[in-house]
Amino acid sequence: MNLSVSAAYLAPASTQLAPSDQKLVAQPLTDHAKQTLANTAPAAIYHPSESASTTVEPVDIVDTWVGRQQSSEYPRLAEISNGAFHTLKASFKAFVSTLSGIAPDLASKEYGFTVEADGRLTVQDTASQLSGEESKRLTELLNQSLSMKTAAVAYRNAIIDTVDADSVWSGMGYYSLTNENFAKTIDLAPLLRDYDPSDLTSMKDRSFVLQLSYKGERATQETENAMFERRASQRFSAQA
Repeated sequence: MNLSVSAAYLAPASTQLAPSDQKLVAQPLTDHAKQTLANTAPAAIYHPSESASTTVEPVDIVDTWVGRQQSSEYPRLAEISNGAFHTLKASFKAFVSTLSGIAPDLASKEYGFTVEADGRLTVQDTASQLSGEESKRLTELLNQSLSMKTAAVAYRNAIIDTVDADSVWSGMGYYSLTNENFAKTIDLAPLLRDYDPSDLTSMKDRSFVLQLSYKGERATQETENAMFERRASQRFSAQA
């Protein structure tokens, strides 16, 4: 179809309609239509509840604990704990060598040991190889070794500092490690012994992090607050 556009004025077409001679007559409803109309009901009827109220319910406020990030002091404290570990390992080797000379019957036994809250060393009969008397003798010998006892306490303190300075969600701060729960969490002997690479027994005990992960106490907002209180008077901050 071709359209022609022109600037010339075009008169509009007539818009008047011719009237019709046909008259509209109302038609009565049929009996079927009347019955249908009589049976028609509303789709839904709203009955307001007598107990309905416009009062707005109070909003429940949930306090979510986020936990600390890694402290800027963490690298320094990790280096200190690493140095304390190597000192402890050297002391342990010296103790084992001395034990072989003064108590060869004990030196041949496998045992664990840890640090109690008061700083004393205690033997753990992890391999069920020690009698009660042997555990007592070995505990006394450990505590009589001043270098061994000093090194063990220094490492415990340093590694607790490191855990406190680490992140709750991406590091060791996920656990709460204190003087009070250290003894039931960490066995120092497996960390210090030398093992044959082919010996895969008790692998999880040879790593501090693995011991912490399966024996450690889970940190909470309460344990974190308690830690902050302990650290309030100390030099480093456990907060980022």
